[in-house]
Amino acid sequence: MSTTETNIPKNPQDNGEISINFGEIYRVLKFYKLFIAVLALVFAGIGALYALTQPNEYTATVKLLPELDSKAAGGGLGGLKSLAGLAGIDLGGAGTSSEAIRPDLYPNIVQSAPFLQEALKSQVYFSKKKKWMKTSEFLNNKESNAPLSLFGPGKEDKEAEKAGNERILIPQNANSANILNFSKKEDATLTKLKGRISAEIDKKSGIITITVKMQDPVVAANLTSLSQTYLTKYVVNYRTEKSRKEVIFLETRQAEARKRYDQALYNSSTYKDQNRNVFLNVVKDQEKKLQYEVDLAFNLYSSLSTQLADAQVKIHRETPVFKVLEPVQVPLLKSEPKRSLITLGFMFVGIFISLGYIFFKEVDLKSLLG
Repeated sequence: MSTTETNIPKNPQDNGEISINFGEIYRVLKFYKLFIAVLALVFAGIGALYALTQPNEYTATVKLLPELDSKAAGGGLGGLKSLAGLAGIDLGGAGTSSEAIRPDLYPNIVQSAPFLQEALKSQVYFSKKKKWMKTSEFLNNKESNAPLSLFGPGKEDKEAEKAGNERILIPQNANSANILNFSKKEDATLTKLKGRISAEIDKKSGIITITVKMQDPVVAANLTSLSQTYLTKYVVNYRTEKSRKEVIFLETRQAEARKRYDQALYNSSTYKDQNRNVFLNVVKDQEKKLQYEVDLAFNLYSSLSTQLADAQVKIHRETPVFKVLEPVQVPLLKSEPKRSLITLGFMFVGIFISLGYIFFKEVDLKSLLG
């Protein structure tokens, strides 16, 4: 026999290889199949019981298509800049745009503290009790709509209940009016509501999806509609705020110019009536002076009227358009919890625990590994 044949190992374990005895594994699984089935059923029962204690959650959504094509003073260059922005290219100062808020910032608006504060004060209809109540009262309601209530209030409810109503004292100065000061209980309620309202934007299509998840379908729909209204009003007010202030300024100046024109016209007419049959040069010069004041006041009034009309048209032109693609609907079916998935998950956990117990406590691993 050659030397090469004598160097070949006869046992695969000599090279660090492990052979698995599938026959022994099958025999063990067959022997303990009843134990595995019982433990899986026990864990499935625990999972089903746990799933029944979870409250039903209902999700309402609305889809909006905002106006992405910004209007620029530079004409076509502004539209080119808007398209370049959607493609991720920044053209810098190439044209001015009236789109002060980028659409990708819209989701932050419905997550802001001012909106959450307004949402908590809004009235929603609680269909289970068939009455209207504030959103804060609904969120702090201890009653659960779960089929079984075994574990009492959730973690968020306990934190909100333990939180105090005291606020940090802030000196009453000129800047304190712009500072939000919440108590611990209010902050906990705001955090709870913030976790139930979300907004996403599809960067490719520009569609904004607002989602609200609540334990009552009508409340979820109410808050979704409120979020939609708040978002559209916020963006419209932001886009047109400068133009609206300009309109108010021009209206004030126009009213003053109108009074000045009326007074100048009255002074000129009165002077002419009083000196109708007088042919002195002084009288004629004074009439010319008064007429100049009338013409100047009229020209100022006419110019301000034109500017006011342009500013009013500008407000309409800068007002963004939000197209509702999918209106808010009252959800008919619950979105959470997925009780069947929870039960299956617990069942698989029971199977894994039983297998681990069998292979590591009852089975001789040496025999399984050959």
